[in-house]
Amino acid sequence: MLVPRSTADSGFTLPADRRAYGLLLGLFLLSMVVAFLTQGTYDSGDSINHYLYARYAFEHPINFLESWSKPLVVELMAGPAQLGLRAVMLLQCVLVAGSAWFAYSAARSLRLPWPWLAILFCYASPDYFRIQFSGLTEPTFSLVLIAGVALALQGRAGVGAAVISFLPFARSEGFILLGVYGFYLLVSRNWRALPWLGLGFVLYGVAGLFVYQDFLWVFTHNAYPVRNESYGQGKWGHFLISLPNTVGWVLYGLFWLGGLRMLWKWAKPATRLYPGKFTAELLLVYGSVVVFIGAHTIFWALGIFGSFGLTRVLCCVVPLVSLIALRGVEALTALVQSEQARNRVRIGLAVAVVGFLFCGARAAFRWERDFGRPSEQLLADEAARWARSQGALPHVVFHHPYLALPLQVDPFGAQHSPMPAVREQSWPLPVGTLVFWDDWYAVMEGQVPLETLRNNPHYRLRWRRAMPRNRRKPTADSARIAIFEKL
Repeated sequence: MLVPRSTADSGFTLPADRRAYGLLLGLFLLSMVVAFLTQGTYDSGDSINHYLYARYAFEHPINFLESWSKPLVVELMAGPAQLGLRAVMLLQCVLVAGSAWFAYSAARSLRLPWPWLAILFCYASPDYFRIQFSGLTEPTFSLVLIAGVALALQGRAGVGAAVISFLPFARSEGFILLGVYGFYLLVSRNWRALPWLGLGFVLYGVAGLFVYQDFLWVFTHNAYPVRNESYGQGKWGHFLISLPNTVGWVLYGLFWLGGLRMLWKWAKPATRLYPGKFTAELLLVYGSVVVFIGAHTIFWALGIFGSFGLTRVLCCVVPLVSLIALRGVEALTALVQSEQARNRVRIGLAVAVVGFLFCGARAAFRWERDFGRPSEQLLADEAARWARSQGALPHVVFHHPYLALPLQVDPFGAQHSPMPAVREQSWPLPVGTLVFWDDWYAVMEGQVPLETLRNNPHYRLRWRRAMPRNRRKPTADSARIAIFEKL
């Protein structure tokens, strides 16, 4: 059923729902088209690894309950992954569309003018758009998070709590945000909804009894140690300063305006038009964003919980950030008197948000960088072709996740060994084994520098290539891959 237009929508002939349907459908179809055209995979590491866990989950069922790969993500991806990585990208497009729709629903519950702008803001966040074309966990996490928040704003906090209970099984930060949601339920005295926050943990705990014989496997088999010296640590302002790279500079400005408007309303209770929604918005929208970014800031600054300072994690809260940015739009439109002038301001801001994507800025879209095939993958394809041209593929060693695709090797199977097998004397490799060394994963994660293989008389170099990472600047850093044979 279509909802009549609010006064904030005056001057437009389409009811709000129909406009939102059309916008979401158009942007969703655009994402699907890009999913078929793109040659990139967002990154060549975790994006591919998550896909591989899902692709081989039926052959290795333990992948369904693996802490690092995230059970909920593997379960969603396992089916599409049998059709290939591009099918997983199409699934991600569906997840992002669902997140945008729940953001719109939340905006309507908050009585925000032009709530369908929340959909546009989700898709106009450059990194959130790019991450659709990957196998990463952020789209799943963002959908579960915004769905739980939207349901609470609609007065269905119990259902929202049940949904949010699965958040830790999409990404580990979900445990922290469970606390935010639980605090909201306590403040709002919604006692009956509190037990539903344990639903996901109980279900996965029971499943863990059959796999690990351990109800608490989520903690006892945690993939993220408190300390991880190999990743290091960074500056306190890293994530907050990097947010413009995720949402773009225009949305970043609106985000801060929205935050300031919320502080103003908090300081002046008489200005709250809908006091019943204020607490939910303050804790679930603003609170979740602050706690999420704050937690990652602490992890990176202290070098704990395996934080590598990757700013892509900010994509998890983009649907919530879109709501805060919409409050920023409200703050700007409040400066003008007539509704016609307010509509012009909103249109101008929408054009600026979309226009930023194509302005050529570093945070904006760049086709070759964002949707082209990176040099390391081109090298991996070339290395795999050479290896296959030598005859039947023998036992292989590699640490670069992408190599599993062109080699068509199950990385969890008996034909493959990880790079540490090269230096482990108790882990003998058969004669004829091909070792695929690369200049990042083999060194950083496999702990095998090139000299280890070159100086070992049991290995001989068979193939070696290099390619500039930025092919437009060939004098810059190059990606390198070398193949050694075990004698």
